[in-house]
Amino acid sequence: MGKTILTKRQQQLLTLLFADSYIKKHFYLTGGTALSEYYLHHRLSEDLDLFSSEEVDPKGVEIILKKIKKKINFKKIVYQNHFNRNLFFLHFNDEILKTEFTYYPFEQIEKPNNMENIKIDSLFDIAVNKADTIITNPRSRDFIDLYLIINLKKWQFNKLIKDARIKFDKYVDPLQITEQLLQATKVKDYPRMIIPLENKKWQNFWLNEARKLKDQIFK
Repeated sequence: MGKTILTKRQQQLLTLLFADSYIKKHFYLTGGTALSEYYLHHRLSEDLDLFSSEEVDPKGVEIILKKIKKKINFKKIVYQNHFNRNLFFLHFNDEILKTEFTYYPFEQIEKPNNMENIKIDSLFDIAVNKADTIITNPRSRDFIDLYLIINLKKWQFNKLIKDARIKFDKYVDPLQITEQLLQATKVKDYPRMIIPLENKKWQNFWLNEARKLKDQIFK
Protein backbone atom coordinates (compact mmCIF):
# COMPACT_ATOMS: atom_id res chain seq x y z
CA MET A 1 0.00 0.00 0.00
CA GLY A 2 1.17 3.53 -0.76
CA LYS A 3 1.19 6.43 1.64
CA THR A 4 -2.15 6.85 3.38
CA ILE A 5 -4.42 9.76 2.46
CA LEU A 6 -6.41 9.32 5.66
CA THR A 7 -5.82 11.31 8.81
CA LYS A 8 -5.23 9.42 12.05
CA ARG A 9 -8.75 10.34 13.13
CA GLN A 10 -10.26 8.96 9.93
CA GLN A 11 -8.27 5.76 10.33
CA GLN A 12 -9.39 5.45 13.92
CA LEU A 13 -13.01 6.15 13.00
CA LEU A 14 -13.03 3.50 10.26
CA THR A 15 -11.42 0.96 12.57
CA LEU A 16 -13.99 1.62 15.29
CA LEU A 17 -16.92 1.56 12.88
CA PHE A 18 -15.97 -1.74 11.26
CA ALA A 19 -15.29 -3.28 14.66
CA ASP A 20 -19.06 -3.03 15.13
CA SER A 21 -20.82 -6.19 13.90
CA TYR A 22 -23.77 -4.29 12.40
CA ILE A 23 -21.54 -1.98 10.34
CA LYS A 24 -19.28 -4.86 9.31
CA LYS A 25 -22.24 -6.93 8.11
CA HIS A 26 -24.26 -4.28 6.30
CA PHE A 27 -21.84 -1.61 5.02
CA TYR A 28 -18.78 -1.24 2.82
CA LEU A 29 -16.51 1.73 2.16
CA THR A 30 -16.65 3.07 -1.39
CA GLY A 31 -16.26 6.29 -3.38
CA GLY A 32 -13.25 8.52 -3.84
CA THR A 33 -11.71 7.92 -0.44
CA ALA A 34 -11.82 4.13 -0.81
CA LEU A 35 -10.43 4.44 -4.34
CA SER A 36 -7.52 6.66 -3.37
CA GLU A 37 -6.65 5.05 -0.03
CA TYR A 38 -6.80 1.40 -1.06
CA TYR A 39 -6.22 1.32 -4.82
CA LEU A 40 -4.76 4.35 -6.63
CA HIS A 41 -3.20 6.64 -3.99
CA HIS A 42 -3.69 9.46 -6.48
CA ARG A 43 -5.65 12.31 -4.85
CA LEU A 44 -6.97 13.67 -1.60
CA SER A 45 -10.51 12.78 -0.58
CA GLU A 46 -12.03 13.62 2.79
CA ASP A 47 -15.51 12.10 2.94
CA LEU A 48 -16.06 8.58 4.24
CA ASP A 49 -18.81 6.99 2.11
CA LEU A 50 -20.35 3.83 3.54
CA PHE A 51 -22.97 2.12 1.37
CA SER A 52 -25.49 -0.57 2.19
CA SER A 53 -27.84 -2.59 -0.02
CA GLU A 54 -30.41 -2.43 2.78
CA GLU A 55 -32.40 0.49 4.13
CA VAL A 56 -30.33 2.51 6.58
CA ASP A 57 -31.63 3.13 10.10
CA PRO A 58 -30.12 6.52 10.98
CA LYS A 59 -31.05 6.13 14.65
CA GLY A 60 -29.16 2.85 14.77
CA VAL A 61 -26.12 4.46 13.16
CA GLU A 62 -26.28 7.36 15.60
CA ILE A 63 -26.31 4.92 18.54
CA ILE A 64 -23.16 3.26 17.17
CA LEU A 65 -21.46 6.63 16.75
CA LYS A 66 -22.36 7.63 20.31
CA LYS A 67 -20.87 4.36 21.57
CA ILE A 68 -17.49 5.24 20.08
CA LYS A 69 -17.68 8.92 21.04
CA LYS A 70 -15.39 8.61 24.08
CA LYS A 71 -12.83 6.54 22.16
CA ILE A 72 -12.40 9.12 19.43
CA ASN A 73 -13.30 12.23 21.46
CA PHE A 74 -15.65 14.17 19.21
CA LYS A 75 -17.86 16.82 20.80
CA LYS A 76 -21.16 16.45 18.99
CA ILE A 77 -22.95 14.85 16.02
CA VAL A 78 -24.89 16.85 13.44
CA TYR A 79 -27.20 14.77 11.24
CA GLN A 80 -28.55 15.66 7.80
CA ASN A 81 -30.68 13.61 5.43
CA HIS A 82 -30.79 13.97 1.66
CA PHE A 83 -33.10 11.34 0.16
CA ASN A 84 -31.26 8.02 0.68
CA ARG A 85 -28.13 9.71 2.04
CA ASN A 86 -27.61 9.92 5.80
CA LEU A 87 -24.86 12.40 6.62
CA PHE A 88 -23.23 12.50 10.04
CA PHE A 89 -20.87 15.37 10.81
CA LEU A 90 -18.61 14.60 13.76
CA HIS A 91 -17.45 17.83 15.39
CA PHE A 92 -14.02 17.91 17.02
CA ASN A 93 -12.30 20.93 18.54
CA ASP A 94 -10.24 21.50 15.41
CA GLU A 95 -12.13 19.86 12.54
CA ILE A 96 -15.34 18.23 11.32
CA LEU A 97 -15.37 14.71 9.88
CA LYS A 98 -18.10 13.94 7.37
CA THR A 99 -19.34 10.37 7.25
CA GLU A 100 -22.11 9.21 4.94
CA PHE A 101 -24.27 6.11 5.39
CA THR A 102 -26.17 5.58 2.16
CA TYR A 103 -28.85 3.14 1.04
CA TYR A 104 -27.56 1.90 -2.31
CA PRO A 105 -29.89 -0.82 -3.62
CA PHE A 106 -27.64 -2.08 -6.40
CA GLU A 107 -26.02 -5.49 -6.14
CA GLN A 108 -22.25 -5.42 -6.27
CA ILE A 109 -20.74 -7.21 -9.26
CA GLU A 110 -17.77 -8.47 -7.26
CA LYS A 111 -17.42 -9.28 -3.59
CA PRO A 112 -15.96 -6.43 -1.54
CA ASN A 113 -12.38 -6.74 -0.35
CA ASN A 114 -11.40 -6.98 3.29
CA MET A 115 -8.43 -4.71 3.95
CA GLU A 116 -7.21 -4.01 7.47
CA ASN A 117 -10.54 -5.47 8.70
CA ILE A 118 -12.43 -2.83 6.71
CA LYS A 119 -14.83 -3.91 3.97
CA ILE A 120 -13.87 -2.11 0.75
CA ASP A 121 -15.82 -1.95 -2.51
CA SER A 122 -14.00 -3.75 -5.33
CA LEU A 123 -12.05 -1.68 -7.83
CA PHE A 124 -14.26 -3.02 -10.62
CA ASP A 125 -17.47 -1.95 -8.87
CA ILE A 126 -16.02 1.49 -8.21
CA ALA A 127 -15.11 1.72 -11.91
CA VAL A 128 -18.64 0.74 -12.98
CA ASN A 129 -20.10 3.28 -10.54
CA LYS A 130 -17.79 5.94 -11.97
CA ALA A 131 -18.84 5.04 -15.51
CA ASP A 132 -22.49 5.49 -14.51
CA THR A 133 -21.73 8.86 -12.93
CA ILE A 134 -19.82 10.03 -15.99
CA ILE A 135 -22.66 9.22 -18.38
CA THR A 136 -25.21 11.00 -16.19
CA ASN A 137 -23.65 13.84 -14.18
CA PRO A 138 -19.83 13.91 -14.36
CA ARG A 139 -17.34 15.89 -12.28
CA SER A 140 -13.66 16.30 -13.04
CA ARG A 141 -12.77 13.86 -10.25
CA ASP A 142 -14.90 11.18 -11.93
CA PHE A 143 -13.14 11.65 -15.26
CA ILE A 144 -9.74 11.57 -13.54
CA ASP A 145 -10.56 8.57 -11.37
CA LEU A 146 -11.88 6.42 -14.20
CA TYR A 147 -9.09 7.48 -16.56
CA LEU A 148 -6.52 6.27 -14.03
CA ILE A 149 -8.41 3.03 -13.36
CA ILE A 150 -8.66 2.26 -17.09
CA ASN A 151 -5.02 3.15 -17.57
CA LEU A 152 -4.03 0.81 -14.73
CA LYS A 153 -6.29 -2.16 -15.49
CA LYS A 154 -6.59 -1.81 -19.29
CA TRP A 155 -10.37 -2.11 -19.06
CA GLN A 156 -12.55 -0.84 -21.92
CA PHE A 157 -14.92 2.06 -21.30
CA ASN A 158 -17.58 0.51 -23.57
CA LYS A 159 -17.53 -2.64 -21.44
CA LEU A 160 -17.88 -0.61 -18.25
CA ILE A 161 -20.90 1.17 -19.75
CA LYS A 162 -22.52 -2.20 -20.51
CA ASP A 163 -21.85 -3.39 -16.97
CA ALA A 164 -23.32 -0.15 -15.61
CA ARG A 165 -26.50 -0.74 -17.63
CA ILE A 166 -26.83 -4.17 -16.03
CA LYS A 167 -25.97 -3.04 -12.50
CA PHE A 168 -28.27 -0.02 -12.49
CA ASP A 169 -30.90 -1.44 -14.85
CA LYS A 170 -31.10 1.63 -17.05
CA TYR A 171 -30.34 2.59 -20.62
CA VAL A 172 -28.59 5.82 -21.57
CA ASP A 173 -28.70 6.98 -25.17
CA PRO A 174 -25.26 6.87 -26.88
CA LEU A 175 -25.65 10.48 -28.00
CA GLN A 176 -26.20 11.54 -24.40
CA ILE A 177 -23.10 9.60 -23.37
CA THR A 178 -21.09 11.39 -26.06
CA GLU A 179 -22.33 14.77 -24.84
CA GLN A 180 -21.35 13.93 -21.28
CA LEU A 181 -17.86 12.81 -22.32
CA LEU A 182 -17.35 16.18 -24.00
CA GLN A 183 -17.81 17.76 -20.56
CA ALA A 184 -14.29 16.57 -19.72
CA THR A 185 -12.83 19.85 -20.98
CA LYS A 186 -15.50 21.98 -19.30
CA VAL A 187 -15.69 20.75 -15.71
CA LYS A 188 -13.23 22.70 -13.58
CA ASP A 189 -13.78 21.43 -10.03
CA TYR A 190 -10.37 19.77 -9.99
CA PRO A 191 -9.48 17.59 -7.01
CA ARG A 192 -6.26 18.02 -5.05
CA MET A 193 -3.90 15.56 -6.68
CA ILE A 194 -1.11 13.60 -5.02
CA ILE A 195 0.42 12.27 -8.23
CA PRO A 196 1.39 14.51 -11.16
CA LEU A 197 -1.20 14.44 -13.94
CA GLU A 198 -1.61 16.93 -16.77
CA ASN A 199 -5.24 17.85 -17.35
CA LYS A 200 -4.79 17.59 -21.11
CA LYS A 201 -3.84 13.94 -20.75
CA TRP A 202 -7.10 12.72 -19.22
CA GLN A 203 -9.20 15.26 -21.11
CA ASN A 204 -7.85 14.07 -24.47
CA PHE A 205 -8.52 10.47 -23.45
CA TRP A 206 -12.21 11.23 -22.89
CA LEU A 207 -12.50 13.30 -26.05
CA ASN A 208 -11.12 10.32 -27.94
CA GLU A 209 -13.67 8.04 -26.27
CA ALA A 210 -16.40 10.46 -27.37
CA ARG A 211 -15.12 10.34 -30.96
CA LYS A 212 -15.05 6.54 -30.93
CA LEU A 213 -18.61 6.41 -29.63
CA LYS A 214 -19.77 8.97 -32.18
CA ASP A 215 -18.18 6.96 -35.00
CA GLN A 216 -20.06 3.87 -33.84
CA ILE A 217 -23.36 5.76 -33.77
CA PHE A 218 -23.10 7.18 -37.29
CA LYS A 219 -21.26 4.44 -39.17
